[in-house]
Amino acid sequence: MNHILSFDISKNKSFVCLIDDKRNIIIDPFEINHNRKEFDDLYSKVNDYEGLIVVMESTSIYHLPVEKYFRNKFKIVEVMNPRLVKQFNDTLNKSKTDRVDCLKIARCYLATIDEFRLKNDDYFKFNPISRQYYSLVESIVRYKNRYKQLIDIVFPEFHQIFSNLYSDMALKFIHEFPHPELFYKKRTDYLTNKLALFNNSSQAFRFKKKVEKMKSLADNSLWFVSSSSFEVFNLKQIIEIIIFTEKEINKLRDLLINSLKETHLFKIIKSIPFMSDLNVALFLSEIGDVTRFDNASQLISFCGIDSIIKQSGKSVNYHGPISKTGNKYVRKLLFNTCTQIISVSARLYPSHPVYLFFRKKQNENKHHYVSIIACSTKLCRIIFTLCKKDCFYLPKH
Repeated sequence: MNHILSFDISKNKSFVCLIDDKRNIIIDPFEINHNRKEFDDLYSKVNDYEGLIVVMESTSIYHLPVEKYFRNKFKIVEVMNPRLVKQFNDTLNKSKTDRVDCLKIARCYLATIDEFRLKNDDYFKFNPISRQYYSLVESIVRYKNRYKQLIDIVFPEFHQIFSNLYSDMALKFIHEFPHPELFYKKRTDYLTNKLALFNNSSQAFRFKKKVEKMKSLADNSLWFVSSSSFEVFNLKQIIEIIIFTEKEINKLRDLLINSLKETHLFKIIKSIPFMSDLNVALFLSEIGDVTRFDNASQLISFCGIDSIIKQSGKSVNYHGPISKTGNKYVRKLLFNTCTQIISVSARLYPSHPVYLFFRKKQNENKHHYVSIIACSTKLCRIIFTLCKKDCFYLPKH
């Protein structure tokens, strides 16, 4: 006989109950604080029960200490997908309390199949790295927007000097000379050497025209903040933050790729033409072991790109909007990956199945975004089939 120790987790506390596999309540739901003493007391109460399985719902980061505690005790821990728990209902009573939810999670575990459970596999353990990567990428977008705003305040003509304001040369030069007062009276050869240094080039003469243009714009500029203003200080500071954040993003990207590139599923998915190392690594760290799904529809549903079917009488709409109830990071990743594949395949590999599917949807007069989402489901099916059959992609000639 198995016994289910179920947690309904919130910040710093949980409701916990114990039932057996016949749904008999052994320990009624009670509140427990997230501290070692109370968890040790709980463990001493339940440790002797046969076939103990600890079950909880995935709740952002709050379930992680509870999960870690019982894994360190060598207990079986199952983290349930919140979507599955929300959809589960075995009673007509619509009451929702922490006590009721605690029992609901336990009964849901007993009643459901494995398809929506989050497994602790060798791929999914890299999920914290991918989430940190996404967090820094989102942050640097805000930093770059602020940087651009400060450029427009301090010296808008930087846009005319540097074609790419986010290049290493532009960032380093503007950090050292954030205001035209700081460079327009400098010697031309001094500035050309600086630009060459920031561009890792030994040919300073290549930057002479850029310096002359820079000094001409500075001499004629209508700037309204001084070189000692707080806006200039803020500009230098935001550049330092951007440079630091980009270095950290590169570190995480390399760590994620190097950790997964020798794994079997990575090599299988990478065999699909134009799948980049980063996209494959991010996909595996968010999805985990692809083979845990029974069919491609489950994988598509996990990503939240499955269509919502609506029926009213004899009218059935099988092609409604996507559910968006799955993993938003994978959904965005698939969209960007398909966009890249379509762009490159149009020039280099027009027989790519994703590109052909995109052209088919275009010929059906589908909206561009609808076509890309359809291609995302196509790519998921290709990935699932290759991983499930344990084979590499063989391009058609």
